[in-house]
Amino acid sequence: MQRMERVEVNIPSNPIFERVVRASAAEIGETLGFSGDRIEDLKLAVSEAVNNAIEHGNKSEAHKLVEVVFALDQEKLEVRISDQGAGIERLDFSRRIVEEQNLEEGMLRGFGTYLISALVDDCEVSSSQTGTVLTLRLYRKGQTQ
Repeated sequence: MQRMERVEVNIPSNPIFERVVRASAAEIGETLGFSGDRIEDLKLAVSEAVNNAIEHGNKSEAHKLVEVVFALDQEKLEVRISDQGAGIERLDFSRRIVEEQNLEEGMLRGFGTYLISALVDDCEVSSSQTGTVLTLRLYRKGQTQ
């Protein structure tokens, strides 16, 4: 059985604390030897996911926590972002084309999930009445040292 190391960060649902998680993601990416571009992808994906958990999951209620767990092993970095919201029916990570017309008209709903899916190797969501967990994976093979 492969050993997995974990780093956990819990923040209140206040956007100012998102930067703590983003900085943690950068440090972990550097420690794992990810390239600069890969670290930027990781930071942006985690930042977007945390902001979604704060705004949409926890409805910006500061007493509700967002838990972020960075779990790493020889093959991958897995980041789990959990909120304490009421859950969601379905989250679509299909890599649909973002049309310029929709952006110009302000139809940005769902763009965050598209962006996250474009920045990581794999992502999935599970949700219940007690919250939503978004899991992001970045695989280590082929990374630039």
